[in-house]
Amino acid sequence: MRFMQSSHCRQSLTFFRRASAALLLLILLILCSAGHAESITLRVWCMGGEAEKLPLLARRFENENPGVKVRIQALSWGGSYEKLVTAFLGGAPPDVCQMGTTMMKDFYAMGALENLQPLFGADGLSADDFFSESLKTCFYDGSYYGVPWYVDTRVVYYRREYLDRFGWKEFPKTWDDFVKFGKQVTAAKLAAGDTIGYFCSLQGFTFEMFYWQAGGNFVPLQADFPAFDEEKMAVAVDFERSMHREGFIGKPHDSGIDYISEFDQGFYEVAVSGPWMAADLKKNQHRLKSSWGMAVMPANKTATSFIGGSNLVQFKESRHKEIGRKFILFLSRPEIQAEWYEISSDIPASRHAMQTPQLIDDPVMQVFRAQLEDTRLPPSEKEWSIFWDRFHRRYSAFMESGDDAETFVKEMNAVMAEVVRERDMAGRPRTGMLYWVALTFFPLLLVSIYVLRGLYGQKTLPALNSTPLRRVACFLLPALAVMLVFRLLPLCVAFAASFTDLGAANITDPANSLFTGTGNYLRLYQDEVFWKSVRNTLIYLLIGVPLNMLIALTLALAINRLRGWRRTLLASGLFLPSVITMVASAVTWRWLYCQQSPINIAINALGFGPYNWLGDPDLALPSLIIFSVWRSYGLSMLIIMAGLELINRELYESVRIDGGSRWHEFCHVTLPGLRGTLFAVAVGATVANIQFFIEPYVLTGGGPKDATMSLLLFSYNRAFGSFQLGYASSVITVLFAFFFIFNIWQRHFRRKLS
Repeated sequence: MRFMQSSHCRQSLTFFRRASAALLLLILLILCSAGHAESITLRVWCMGGEAEKLPLLARRFENENPGVKVRIQALSWGGSYEKLVTAFLGGAPPDVCQMGTTMMKDFYAMGALENLQPLFGADGLSADDFFSESLKTCFYDGSYYGVPWYVDTRVVYYRREYLDRFGWKEFPKTWDDFVKFGKQVTAAKLAAGDTIGYFCSLQGFTFEMFYWQAGGNFVPLQADFPAFDEEKMAVAVDFERSMHREGFIGKPHDSGIDYISEFDQGFYEVAVSGPWMAADLKKNQHRLKSSWGMAVMPANKTATSFIGGSNLVQFKESRHKEIGRKFILFLSRPEIQAEWYEISSDIPASRHAMQTPQLIDDPVMQVFRAQLEDTRLPPSEKEWSIFWDRFHRRYSAFMESGDDAETFVKEMNAVMAEVVRERDMAGRPRTGMLYWVALTFFPLLLVSIYVLRGLYGQKTLPALNSTPLRRVACFLLPALAVMLVFRLLPLCVAFAASFTDLGAANITDPANSLFTGTGNYLRLYQDEVFWKSVRNTLIYLLIGVPLNMLIALTLALAINRLRGWRRTLLASGLFLPSVITMVASAVTWRWLYCQQSPINIAINALGFGPYNWLGDPDLALPSLIIFSVWRSYGLSMLIIMAGLELINRELYESVRIDGGSRWHEFCHVTLPGLRGTLFAVAVGATVANIQFFIEPYVLTGGGPKDATMSLLLFSYNRAFGSFQLGYASSVITVLFAFFFIFNIWQRHFRRKLS
């Protein structure tokens, strides 16, 4: 009895100790959470590699500001625009954000940016400390809405080998000397039997730089007033065309090696690039076989380059504005900017930072500092993005023609005048909220009538108040609600938007957008890139679907004859491409398509090639079709294998008894038995191929020369590249209309088939 009592006491004591420990732990957690609640988490969004390196400076800011925790989120440059728009519209923007200079105007037009004018004052920042062209990207309506963080421009990189061989003491400073040097290098390469290498790579170049160097300037867009100087523009286009004709500029290629190795091995002698190339060259100095140098741009009238970079901004909905401003001021200190250059190789936006002891004698910084004194900001009006899109499409044809430059430039000025007239169309009413409500729910009404008509047309439909129908409705309503909100409603909104000029300036107030009527559809009809995307999509469809079905059917028939583990192993292996992620597949096929890949090596051994599979307009689309079929045949194969299992085996025996061959079995048993299965596979493949987007987006970006531009990629570029949401919506509406007609046709055909 005593033993039981002592045991009970020990258990009670143990329980008491455990309860006390749990209570103490709970109190400590509450105290810790209370202490943590007093701290501030500063949310900072950065693009690209900056997000990986900024924590080194963020820790110092945290030490200077106890109680502040800086949390940095990385965004990709490609997806940053959509992410920032979504965050702004959703009311959840960061406290501080890195923003590319080309994005600033759009977000200011949306009313998203916080006014940072208070940072420029006696105790804060001085406008004189920044490059004037860089500050222009932050200055709107008399106030600053951002602070330049780092600047970007283009300079010349060159290999010293040919410079020393032909007795040049320094890199040519004028267009004439540049052409002279180019002819010397090109002749030397041809004499040495080098048919792959070329003189100059302009991959980091923009055409505006030629125009500026010719003495031209872009003026604010006005109706019936030239947007650019035709004489200066003619000089610029003639100069670039002469470089192509002299063989100075190589065609885009993919050698399969990194661009630093290309430069070091003499694929090209001169490159126009930004500060990252200097960082990569210095990082790989130990393995470079040739010496290199840097210089400012060669001059005609001027040596102007463009200026870009990134700014630091806040949103109006940012939560911790005061601490966020402290962080912006911290990153703007000259010593911090100099340290950031050492960490990231980004050129400081602060002139004072360039005068710090660690940067004043830096040879790379000296070249960039000299070039930054002669830079200009590209025009940022959305009309210019529309114009450059049309310009470059016609410019490619002009480069290969013998047309007169003056005539071409006059034509381009007329194109810009047309763009400005589209902007200034008078008499267009504002839509208003009633328009959006009416035009959004009108398609919903039509769909409802179509569905109800189909339901009431069913003779076996139960009574509306019957128990089975109510049970079915309970299961269907959640799914239907999701489809209505996330599928059908956005399509209806897109239909309404397609008759407006919805864009960056009115995205937060759609009722303030202008009604354009059929203007977007007329513009679509006249858009060459749209028709190229239609053509590419149809080719992709008409070749991809039959090829997919042929390969899938062949493999399914071959596997169907196997039994046991061989069947399972082969089917699993052949289905593998369909489950590999798109990124892994794209990286693999990009390597397979490069000039040093096994495919090109094998073709070279046969005396052909090498071929630039993704860079040649004639080969890019077929290359994407092959890649797409490789990724998609697996699912079609499994569906056909399932269909083969449903065919009665006795039918095959009947054909054999009658003396039929395997060809007779295929024609009279297999194909008729797979009729419904093959039709389902064809419909699924057709729908998937019409919507092809990922392949060109990842591998080619729609290029070269729009050779792989698809309908969805065209719409995406217009929506998130130039933020022409109304125009992009017209593409989606056309695509949906096609799907609607296709759905009616396939239902009719399926009924006849059955």
